[in-house]
Amino acid sequence: MTALETAPEFDAEVMAELEDLFGRPRLLELLGALDQEIAARLDPPSGDRAQLARDAHVLVSSSGALAFSSLSQACARLEHACLREADVEDALSDVLADAARARTAIAVLRAA
Repeated sequence: MTALETAPEFDAEVMAELEDLFGRPRLLELLGALDQEIAARLDPPSGDRAQLARDAHVLVSSSGALAFSSLSQACARLEHACLREADVEDALSDVLADAARARTAIAVLRAA
């Protein structure tokens, strides 16, 4: 099994398709950019609800495009909670957990 088949938190089939489409070097660049985006937007997360919603919105797209659907969905829930003026504590906790798992998976993929 390759790192693409064993790393957690992403759709391995979609990731393999992305590798075929972009080539491994470009995919690794994109994964590196996602890793940096996650860190910039969530480490630490903004205390401003409007900014947190914007950060979550960006990560919905970028993580979803690179097959990290769990993180994308968690970010969508966080964005929705921010925009509804609802409690964001649980949604933010889910995002941070998914983000940590995604960053670990990215590290595994980039090291392979």
